[in-house]
Amino acid sequence: MSGDPMVEEFFGELNDKYYPQILEGLELLDSGELQQGIEVLARPLHTIKGVTGFMSGFEEGSRYTHRVEDYLKKLQSGDLAADDDSVLLASRAVNMVFAVLEQIREDGAVSSQEPGEVLALVEDILTQGGPVVEACTECVESAVVDGVNVLTIRTARLHLVAQRQSLAEALAAADPALPFLLDLGQVATMNSAAWAEVAAWASDHDLTAAGPSPECRAVLCAWGFDAAVPLAENREQYFRSREAKA
Repeated sequence: MSGDPMVEEFFGELNDKYYPQILEGLELLDSGELQQGIEVLARPLHTIKGVTGFMSGFEEGSRYTHRVEDYLKKLQSGDLAADDDSVLLASRAVNMVFAVLEQIREDGAVSSQEPGEVLALVEDILTQGGPVVEACTECVESAVVDGVNVLTIRTARLHLVAQRQSLAEALAAADPALPFLLDLGQVATMNSAAWAEVAAWASDHDLTAAGPSPECRAVLCAWGFDAAVPLAENREQYFRSREAKA
């Protein structure tokens, strides 16, 4: 569906207009301001649901967004306890709306398992009123590659306390005598708290962040953390640079 003028116009608005509002709402959820965060999220999600409902081929995205809206309403009303697991699932479900839409755009359908897994957790709560199943927070994959601690972030949005804790634990568990490469190639956005965690580690260790998106880079520079965190264009460029210096 990529290339269709209507689709491209929608995704232009999605990235330029609605995504910043979503990011603001997720930041509020992350900081514990539940009611305000849901209010901010409600407006763009409602628009996304409505527009995709009239776009041929994107009906599944509209239905997905509708169920995410229903979950947020349940959380906002107090019918669902606003504990860490509930808020984590709310953020994960909102993030997954963008993954669903992007997959439909590129592949014509939802093409990965994760959206279905998240939706199953949401549906369990909406239809059965059951407890929240703990959402996955293990978003960091660690390995030693050519004498470097490579930490690959496996989530599109790095915002939540649990996600930052997972990153902090992965950093602490790695060999401090080796340099660190933080691979951000799969990350669309990081909040300032996540960059603060990285910058604090980089101040005492040889750490480079590779492949930050423009949004990640903007937050990094806006908070002045770029003074502490060296950047590489991507993972391959980082290792080529190391080979050149050897």
